[in-house]
Amino acid sequence: MEAHYNTFLSQVLQTFTNEEFLLDLTNRFIIFIFRFAFALIFFLISKKILQKFLNGYYQTHYFKSIDSSFKTFLSSIIDTGSIIFLLIMSLLIVGFNQTSLIAFLGSIGIGVGLALKDNLANFVGGLIVLIFKTYSVDDEVEINTFYGIVSSIDVFSTTIITFSGDLVTIPNGNVVTTQVINYSKTPTRRMKIVISVSYKSDIDLAFKVLNEMIEKNKNILKNPSPFINIDQYNNSSIDIAIKVWTKNTVYWDTYFELMKEVKKTLDSANISIPFPQMDIHIKEKEV
Repeated sequence: MEAHYNTFLSQVLQTFTNEEFLLDLTNRFIIFIFRFAFALIFFLISKKILQKFLNGYYQTHYFKSIDSSFKTFLSSIIDTGSIIFLLIMSLLIVGFNQTSLIAFLGSIGIGVGLALKDNLANFVGGLIVLIFKTYSVDDEVEINTFYGIVSSIDVFSTTIITFSGDLVTIPNGNVVTTQVINYSKTPTRRMKIVISVSYKSDIDLAFKVLNEMIEKNKNILKNPSPFINIDQYNNSSIDIAIKVWTKNTVYWDTYFELMKEVKKTLDSANISIPFPQMDIHIKEKEV
């Protein structure tokens, strides 16, 4: 066994000290270094040229005419795909066999797909959002309890800006499995405002002055017609519900206008808005 081991070592040493082997190894190493350097230069220069070309393409009228929701999604795919293409070309320049490289990338793709199955679900979710137009950029939406304006739709996620200024990123996979409310999908929208008045107030008078207030507001639609009625009887007040329809574009302007005018309107009719109160009756114990 020891003799066989010594023979093996001597053959290895003889091979590595062989002049022809060393020359061939040196030549191969030098060629690899040149190929690697050329491939690296090719990748960096091509990336810069391609990025400049893509930036110019993104500024063209054709690309700008694409739906804003699809633009960010498409640009993400193009940028990622171009980097992958340049990497494959660089590996071929280094000397990787084409067939072996394709087999290797296929194996890597399967492994990455299994490891990143959640990201794959997010990618498919992004496609579903774009194909079925669940929402678009600049739409007012409520997704997974987050309420705001859609800022962008990327390959794997959707970004919304809440009305408090927070930037929220939601995975597209979660979007297609949760409830999504799109307030911008329809041209009109109904608002509901609940006003409390005291039990001593004249309800008919309250209805009359509130109807007059609504008729003066030009943003409130006549059809569907406005609706005013008693919503609830509370412990210390009567709740009156005001339900009106308005265009989506002026929804919030109309809402704040009504909230401001309600107080003035009720005050002008001497109708009070009560605060919570409780009557306490003290019963004295007879001696």
